[in-house]
Amino acid sequence: MRKIKLISVVLGICLILGLVGCGTTTSSSGSSSSEDSDSSSTSVTLTGTIASGTLGTSSLNQNLKPLAATDYTIVVVDNDSNKIYNTTANAEGEFSLDVPTDGTYLVSIINDGSYLGPTVFDGEGTEVNTAITPSANADLGAITVDSTNGYAQTATTPADVATSITSEATNGKPLGAGNDGKTENSGVTNRTDSDKDKDGIPNLFDADEDNDGIRNGVASAASSTEVVSDYVESVYMSSNIWADHNTTEGAEDLIALRLHVVPVAGQESMIASVACTSVPSSIASVATVRYADSLGSPTGYPAENSLWQTASYGLYETTTLASDQWIISICPKAIMNVGDTFTIRVTYTDATYEDFFVTTAYVLTDWAKITEYNSTAMPVEGTKTDPVTYSSDTLEITFSKPLDEDGDVLAGLSYSVIYGVSTLDGSIYLVPGSSTESSVTDTGSDTLSYTITTTANATYYVTPVAESADGQRNGEETWFTRQ
Repeated sequence: MRKIKLISVVLGICLILGLVGCGTTTSSSGSSSSEDSDSSSTSVTLTGTIASGTLGTSSLNQNLKPLAATDYTIVVVDNDSNKIYNTTANAEGEFSLDVPTDGTYLVSIINDGSYLGPTVFDGEGTEVNTAITPSANADLGAITVDSTNGYAQTATTPADVATSITSEATNGKPLGAGNDGKTENSGVTNRTDSDKDKDGIPNLFDADEDNDGIRNGVASAASSTEVVSDYVESVYMSSNIWADHNTTEGAEDLIALRLHVVPVAGQESMIASVACTSVPSSIASVATVRYADSLGSPTGYPAENSLWQTASYGLYETTTLASDQWIISICPKAIMNVGDTFTIRVTYTDATYEDFFVTTAYVLTDWAKITEYNSTAMPVEGTKTDPVTYSSDTLEITFSKPLDEDGDVLAGLSYSVIYGVSTLDGSIYLVPGSSTESSVTDTGSDTLSYTITTTANATYYVTPVAESADGQRNGEETWFTRQ
């Protein structure tokens, strides 16, 4: 009999504690990529200076001062194709980036592995302009980033504002700013561009891109999971949490979080290396490498339990899976936040590269747990060494739904129960090699119930499972013995 391993099932996290979810994925071409640094007549150059300050509610930027910090990434999203372009500001906050002529672009800011917000170019009150359509080189001037309010704004209105692309706002602040787009807003009619719900947050970074109150990846994949690349098919995050009953460990130590880069079939040989150039600051120095048989025997994979930082945040090519991919599995060792962003750089054999962004859409710090059995509150017993005892022909369990980072039930998950007869190995009851998994209808309440028909003198392994549409799973492993 095998013991269960904390492996990701394929977010997002985003279950990481976030991640079940989570997450949002898309691709972007790095500014040094040959196809994107072309200075011919088919491209224009965007320049500007990142500044910090406080954004007013009735006028443009106030309290401007140059940023002293580096590592501010400017991410430009093509509103029609979702193609991404990005660059990093220098120590003075200055940046320069080439993009194709006549595209319509949304501009966002990332710093230290965290999404800071979108950029407003014009407007006030209940509607603001969040896109530009540059037909020639454009200096955007000073762009104030207000990390408290969660958005940026230009000090002056650029000449090429896209007046048709607007965001709904309150006192000039986009509705999604400061909450990573996860708040459901009333009266929104979705559109089909790179900001579907018009809250100002591009789909790439929006925790709920369609404003349905269900986080991206939970009930269906986000539109931004479609990667725009000749060589990369998809980039995504997956995770799970399997916890023993009554564990004292926190989610940060139980999460199995994986990052995946899947190449276009036939283009595997074009990829020279894959590594994160930026990871969320909360886990950057503490995340450790995990290994599981399901990883596909990646080439050069780091030692298990080693710091991921020591391996320069690399991803590694698999050798035994049905299709190749570059992968890393980590234990984050810290609680992540909605908006935490991984920048994954895929470097090609011709020395060009593309950057891809994967963003946490929700954070779980708990998991589906059995709260009652046969109308009795769960005791401390129920572990693999000390099962709960009962005497009836059936075992009816009641279990709770996972909560998100705000302490609310995470809407949109599906539920099931895994159960099977467990055998004793010394002093430990094992996870069954063969088990049954049955779906549980979600009644809409905060807890759900399921009844198992049992046999006398048998010990049962029972785990309620909460699962997202993209395969993120979590649950509490519990043991019961019928006397």
